[in-house]
Amino acid sequence: MMAPLRIFNHWRFCTFDPTGMGGGYKRRERFNNAVFISPKRDFLFTKNEKCANVTARISLQHLVAGRQLPENFKDIDRWFAPLLQPSDLRLPRIDDINDIPFKFAVVRNPYSRLLSFFLNAKRENFASKLGLDPGMNFADFIAQVTEQTPEEMNRHWKIQYYNIFCDVIRYDHFIRFENFEEDFRNVMSRFGAKTEIHSVHKGQSNAGTKIAANYTTEIARKVREKFAIDFESFGYSTELPV
Repeated sequence: MMAPLRIFNHWRFCTFDPTGMGGGYKRRERFNNAVFISPKRDFLFTKNEKCANVTARISLQHLVAGRQLPENFKDIDRWFAPLLQPSDLRLPRIDDINDIPFKFAVVRNPYSRLLSFFLNAKRENFASKLGLDPGMNFADFIAQVTEQTPEEMNRHWKIQYYNIFCDVIRYDHFIRFENFEEDFRNVMSRFGAKTEIHSVHKGQSNAGTKIAANYTTEIARKVREKFAIDFESFGYSTELPV
């Protein structure tokens, strides 16, 4: 499919809502950019920030490419990349996306996902959006984000149920970030002989090992209550990891 046609399809999907997805332009644009579909239409992957998102999608782009991609390949402009967007399918209605036989995403324990973002992100880049000082502590950050609605949340800390559009996509499998490499490699092997994982990890904080040092009972309560749908939907215990 030629890039100009893909660009047009993207614009049409986001602007006119031909599938009846509903919501505004920004929601449809986010959906169209977050969902990655194989050219054979045999799998669908949805990115989920702070859950090995870049590593997963770049590995999948290489898996389906059918040609050698540059080692430094990036898929910022989706219409030049092998994996398709929902708009490329020209679906008559959005629910038809669930006809794709295998739909998956990577999820993560909400406690460590939030802490990972806080420890890794440059505070000056998001502090003003939250009305906080760059010198904020983790308690300040959690107090602010747990007051937001899902629509107000940045995708890097947004409730995962909504971040991967569980209200639209009926998933067949969730890979747990905590067991990412083994499970992701198994999924890749279903769709091709190449199972090379193109890791792009940068400045990893190992947040899962720093839970006790950063969480208080009150912080944990706020996360547990605000992200309750994530704990329930993805089978994570609400007890703090040891």
